[in-house]
Amino acid sequence: MKNLVFIFSLLMSAGIYAQNNNPVDVTDETIVKTVQVKEDGEIIEKKVKVNTVQKQEVKIDPKDRYKLNGYRMDTPVKVTKTVMVDNDRDPQYDTKTKVTYYKFNEVDYAFVPDEKGFIVSVKKGEKKIPFGKARYSARNMSYIVTTEEYTGVGYFDKDKTFVIEYYDGESDGLITKEFKVTK
Repeated sequence: MKNLVFIFSLLMSAGIYAQNNNPVDVTDETIVKTVQVKEDGEIIEKKVKVNTVQKQEVKIDPKDRYKLNGYRMDTPVKVTKTVMVDNDRDPQYDTKTKVTYYKFNEVDYAFVPDEKGFIVSVKKGEKKIPFGKARYSARNMSYIVTTEEYTGVGYFDKDKTFVIEYYDGESDGLITKEFKVTK
């Protein structure tokens, strides 16, 4: 009887957990290319594997929540790109880079993690121009953000928006910038 009660409570808690999560559309695409590179006068083949994952939360307009086919609201899309390079001919990939894209004032920013936090660059066409660094702070789950223009505190809010707050001496006030997930 104890086992039956335990199994029933486990199934109920799993059902409650599943109902609390909002559905998410996920697009996962992987492309593998073989490129030839000339190094030291010798042509070497390298494999490049690019995995692009796009996640978008599915939300229905609150006024249509009881309708069978309610209007779907436009929500941000989080794009994460992982690039892996195989420099030799073994089955393992030798280098791996992960990039997440955010948008601020209609400009795309690439967030590339490193061992201390992440590097932020501005995406202009195919070029990436350095913007700043965000270094993880052990206090308050935040980041110390340093750019050429300012130094401030950054954090991810509940909507996964990266928020930077810094002091502006000219206006004698706190400036807040929100980097939303790229659409």
